[in-house]
Amino acid sequence: MNGGKRFAGVMILLAAVWVSGHWTAQPAFAQCVELPPCKGCGCRGGPGYRSNATGQCVGYKTLEAKCGNPPTLRCRFENAPGTGLNRECVLGKPSDQAD
Repeated sequence: MNGGKRFAGVMILLAAVWVSGHWTAQPAFAQCVELPPCKGCGCRGGPGYRSNATGQCVGYKTLEAKCGNPPTLRCRFENAPGTGLNRECVLGKPSDQAD
């Protein structure tokens, strides 16, 4: 009976080592917020704009090219919950810096 407890303890220890090694091996740039499936532009951390021309959500990197400056020229702002959470991750700069 003692051997069964020892085996279970070793298995728990191995699982903990595997999980900790697995999570620490993630690349440093992959720090974007993971959000559950949702509806509306911006709900997964994007800027929250939908292109009037295509009807699709627009990402940070193509926001000015597809929507204009200001973005409301060719897009509509949906402001879904979660809008803006991944700006720093995607663009690689702090949220308080202007484009």
